[in-house]
Amino acid sequence: MSEKRKKVDNPHENHRARLRETFRKAGVDGMPDHNLLELLLFYSIPRKDTNEIAHRLLSTFGSLSRVFDASYEQLLEVEGIGESSALLLSIFPAVCRRYIESSVSGKQNLSDPADAMAYVVKKYYGNNKLETFYMLCLDGVGNLINCCKMGEGSAGSVVVDKRSILEAALRNKADKIIFAHNHPNGVAAPSRDDVVLTSEFCTLLNGVGIRLVDHIIVAGGDSVSLASVDKFRALFI
Repeated sequence: MSEKRKKVDNPHENHRARLRETFRKAGVDGMPDHNLLELLLFYSIPRKDTNEIAHRLLSTFGSLSRVFDASYEQLLEVEGIGESSALLLSIFPAVCRRYIESSVSGKQNLSDPADAMAYVVKKYYGNNKLETFYMLCLDGVGNLINCCKMGEGSAGSVVVDKRSILEAALRNKADKIIFAHNHPNGVAAPSRDDVVLTSEFCTLLNGVGIRLVDHIIVAGGDSVSLASVDKFRALFI
């Protein structure tokens, strides 16, 4: 009884589910403009066919971009568009612009070893007890994509899993990688194990087209970039 009533209350639910699934599988490239508008209007018009309204918007303003550029007052003049829908359509491009501005201005370039070391040293402020391993994922020009904590151990050691490193690098679509770890009770100089690990992971990442460009070691406020030291530079070639 309740299921039957649900179908009567919102006969368009199956269509909405199919449209959501199309977006999840194909993204915006797999959907025409009217379907994108229709999908967006689901969240301001919960129980009405939004397909006709989406077509009406495109017919009124001429294109998807002009729909989003329309003022709140202009949108209200379109049949089927109420205050909630007009506000939603007005907010959407503004949020997109904020996103683009944020993504551009927020990019941090770590292609210079000095900048990379300064960034890494800050990650270890207040962490003077445990050895912690970070992986910095960079794009092709050295912009930071993500800083991933890959392991945390005792005061003198940390275990880093090769599979986890590889999965995280691929998941973040990294072109370049910088490793960083600290020596809580030591000096900022690589141990034999540090050198072996660097060499092994360089080979591992090269196998999937990702370049390991540096391994930074931190001890207190001091730090060393292995790629900047002549005797270790060959590890990264």
